[in-house]
Amino acid sequence: MDEIALPLTGIPPEDEALRTEVRAFVEPALAAMPADVRARAWMGYDPAFSRALAERGWVGISLPREYGGGGRGVFARFVLIEELLSRGAPVLAHWVADRQSGPMIARFGSEAQKRFYLPRICRAEIGFCIGLSEPDAGSDLASVRTRAVREPGGWRLNGRKIWTTNAHRVHYMIALVRTSGTPADRHAG
Repeated sequence: MDEIALPLTGIPPEDEALRTEVRAFVEPALAAMPADVRARAWMGYDPAFSRALAERGWVGISLPREYGGGGRGVFARFVLIEELLSRGAPVLAHWVADRQSGPMIARFGSEAQKRFYLPRICRAEIGFCIGLSEPDAGSDLASVRTRAVREPGGWRLNGRKIWTTNAHRVHYMIALVRTSGTPADRHAG
């Protein structure tokens, strides 16, 4: 097997400078939060805190500027996430939208979807969850049975999802569904 050589690199100074800015905001904002709550940071749900981050341009920091994002790169995103989590910031209200759904929509969404969802994500107005696991399938994602069938004007979904973190609080779900094939060939790739 060929080796892959990845050059060592440092965080660019402009992205490293973000660290001080994030600390200056987060430390006083969370000073009264009990340590046991801060220890569960990524599960902390606080929409007002997420909106305060959005006002600073930190929700959607790496999403394209033309849709309200910060247009920054992976190092800025890394510094921001590292500082928020290491200080116990409650990030769940925007976490999936900012980290997974937003980038997925930016890459694969239609222009109308980008214009509708991305600015709202960047303002922390909407939240997302991810629907993967199902009854009788658990974490075996190849066994997913939920189906999506194209119809005039969209898709009809039929199935169930379980263990979906934050589903009861958010506005949208990015779901793993089947659009082709049969249940018999679900492990065929």
